Amino acid sequence: MFKKIIFLMLFNLTLAQANVNLDEFEQEYQKYQVNDPLSGYNKAMTSFNVTLYDYSFRPILKGYNAITPEFVRVGTRNFFDNLIFPLRFIGNVLQFKLANAGEEIKRFSVNTVFGFFGFIDAASKTGIQKHPADIGSVLAHWGVGNGFHIVLPVLGPSNLRDTLALSADWFLVPTAYIDPTWLSVGVSAYGFGNELSFRTDEIDEIYHNTPNLYPFLRDAYEQRRIKLSQ
Repeated sequence: MFKKIIFLMLFNLTLAQANVNLDEFEQEYQKYQVNDPLSGYNKAMTSFNVTLYDYSFRPILKGYNAITPEFVRVGTRNFFDNLIFPLRFIGNVLQFKLANAGEEIKRFSVNTVFGFFGFIDAASKTGIQKHPADIGSVLAHWGVGNGFHIVLPVLGPSNLRDTLALSADWFLVPTAYIDPTWLSVGVSAYGFGNELSFRTDEIDEIYHNTPNLYPFLRDAYEQRRIKLSQ
C-alpha cells in the first residue's frame, strides 16, 4: 500500500508538470461547477496537506536543492518521466489516440537510446512531444463521469473516478515491480522528492498567495482532467 502511495504522489506530480497552465484555470474558474458534497472534509484535508508541506516536505526539499547539483536533479526527473512511458502509451492507445501513442514510442526509444536510458530528454530537443494519459483519462474519454470531488491525504485533489482508477495506473508503471519492497519504496520516494524539488517556488506561491485556495485547486484539477480526456 505504501508503495502505491509513493507512486501516486510521483504520478500526480508528473501529470501536473505536463503543460499545466494556471492562467487558463483562473480564467475558467468562475464558470466551472464541480460535484462537491464533501467540501467540508476537502477543505480540512487541503489545510492538512498545506501544513504537511510547510513543516515537513519544504524544509527537506530546500536542503536537497542546496546540496544537489541541478544537472543531477534534471537527469533524475527525466529518468523517472521516461519510466512512466507505459502508462502514457497504453492510456493513449485505449483512447484511440494512435498518433499520440506513436509519438510516445518515439520519445521512449529516443530517450532510452540517445538519452542514456532517459537521463537526457533527447526527444524534446528534437520536437517529439509528450502526451500525458492514464486510466482515469481513458474512462473520462469514454464518458465515465467524475463522481464527487475528493482531496486525498498528501496526494491532493482527485475525484471518485480517478481515485478508483489509480490501482490500474499502479500496475502500468515499472517501479511497481521492483523487489524487494523497501527498494521499490525508496526508489519511488526519491523520484517523488526530486520532482517536488523543482516546484517549491510554485507551490509556495499557490499555497500562500492564492485567495480561496481550496476551490482554486479543486477547479484546476477538474479542468485539467477534462482537457486530458479530450
